[in-house]
Amino acid sequence: MREAGRSGKGGPPARVLGALGVAAGTVTELSDVPGANGSWLAGTAEGERLVLRRYHAGATTADLAYEHAVLRHLAAAGWAVPEPVSELVEDHGLRYCLTRFVPGAPAAQEDAGRQRQRGGELARLHRALRGLGDLIGQRPGWRAQHQGLTVHTGLDWAECLRGLREASPRLGAHAAAAAAGSRAELAAIGADELPVLVVHGDFAEWNVHFQRGRLAGVIDFGLTHLDSRPYELAIARGYRAPGLIAGYRAEAARGGWPLTDLEETALGPVYRAFRVGMAAWQISQGLRDGRYDLARIEHQLVRAARAPS
Repeated sequence: MREAGRSGKGGPPARVLGALGVAAGTVTELSDVPGANGSWLAGTAEGERLVLRRYHAGATTADLAYEHAVLRHLAAAGWAVPEPVSELVEDHGLRYCLTRFVPGAPAAQEDAGRQRQRGGELARLHRALRGLGDLIGQRPGWRAQHQGLTVHTGLDWAECLRGLREASPRLGAHAAAAAAGSRAELAAIGADELPVLVVHGDFAEWNVHFQRGRLAGVIDFGLTHLDSRPYELAIARGYRAPGLIAGYRAEAARGGWPLTDLEETALGPVYRAFRVGMAAWQISQGLRDGRYDLARIEHQLVRAARAPS
């Protein structure tokens, strides 16, 4: 990895652009949230469009190597994804990389038909990723949702509960009960036997691009890791887009890899575990900065309790 020098403000630093051979005048901001992922559209002298990606502050070299391995695998299989086309450049503790531009845009409004289409594309993506996990294993610092309270192995749940109980004893008790109930529900169905594969990790409608009604590409693999298909359907927001699950089932069966009985049984329990995990992540953020968003934490816990069986 090359050092690019100290970071500036208001977009990618000039030294990053220079290290990557990008002219500052060709860069257009796509998203730039401090501390989070950022991206800029960049043009080359040859007229090619690329995206300059800035990774969030917690992204490590090993973490990004995993993500890039997934992207290169899919690009080699013919998928339009943000494949890295440069080395990583580090600037003031943040990492940058040039990636392929993915054309198209998310659906302006996802009706039932587009939900089914997105579900079918997700089943196709899984077929393309099947077997990759045997080669690259689990992403560093991650686990499958059914293997712990959250997909992040570094979260200290006992400390999170202690902090939340100080901020709100009622919500602290609610969170503890929800976590215990989720663990018991997963154990009761034998979730430890769920097969895992490399998943996209956020196959929501805003990360799936279409052009003229056809799939154009898939973006944002920042949460890719080994997990179950029920988890992928949960984080793809399957329970607010029932057509997605129907489309996934149909395409998975057509491709000779239908959901197993255990995977079907696990759809509800894993979705509830996902929501509890989202609450745990919100709590951990509050523990870190001392400001708990109690409304958002309660929202996730309520959604976990109301999730369909």
